[in-house]
Amino acid sequence: MQENSEFYIGWQAEVPPGIARTVRRYVLALAVLVPLFVVLLTVFQRGFSNAVFEYGKQTTLEGVYTVAPVPFLTLQNGTDAAGRPVFQKILLVGPGKFGFQTEVPNPLEKHATDGETVKASGFLIYHDGKTAMEVSGFQTIAPALPQATGRRPNATLGKVRLRGEVTDPKCLLGVMKPGQGKPHRDCAVRCLAGGIPPVLKVANATGASEYYLLAGPDGESINARILEYAGDGVELCGTLEQSDDWLILYVDLNSLKRINKWVLNPGPMCQ
Repeated sequence: MQENSEFYIGWQAEVPPGIARTVRRYVLALAVLVPLFVVLLTVFQRGFSNAVFEYGKQTTLEGVYTVAPVPFLTLQNGTDAAGRPVFQKILLVGPGKFGFQTEVPNPLEKHATDGETVKASGFLIYHDGKTAMEVSGFQTIAPALPQATGRRPNATLGKVRLRGEVTDPKCLLGVMKPGQGKPHRDCAVRCLAGGIPPVLKVANATGASEYYLLAGPDGESINARILEYAGDGVELCGTLEQSDDWLILYVDLNSLKRINKWVLNPGPMCQ
């Protein structure tokens, strides 16, 4: 003879024992799982980026203007322990999604030449020890000198092969947060198309990020060539130079290939 199934009608005074036991089990399970889920979500949630865009806060800096391979304002920030001058380079970009030389009102290259001392005003953008400025105004204050302050030759570090993510420094350093994922890719495409120099973001052996400004073998712009890789992972080879607090990679475009963007580790030396 088949047992009768329990049946509960809402207006009954008591729930049948079998249904009551089932409900208690589910309630207890939820009482444990919901707080656990909240704790795990909190623990594994990424923190907010500490990148900064000082929009609306105008800063004026004086330094030496350099054109190639990307526009820099070079400042002297004191001296080191040996008494040698320490320089910082500020990457110059234009308003919106445009490079400095293509969009700044009264472009600097029409009024200042490489090596001149200039005064630049704008909004600072900084993250991970790298700084850029969205320039809104400038003026030349001294002509170029044969050995102008800030004209120290770049140090050649040899040939390297690197794997990383192609991005743009303006959005990455603080204009867009988070500077990653599909929304960032859309931003990077427009910034690179507008003339902002590309950057390769690479994870070093300790997992920290390193940033390499990318230029062609002779220092020429490679924005048009690398635009299709914006937001993607690439492997490339080139000659590396240290320019004060920035690294510049002169890319061998024949070595450029797409890879998994999450493999952001340095590779072996080029052959």
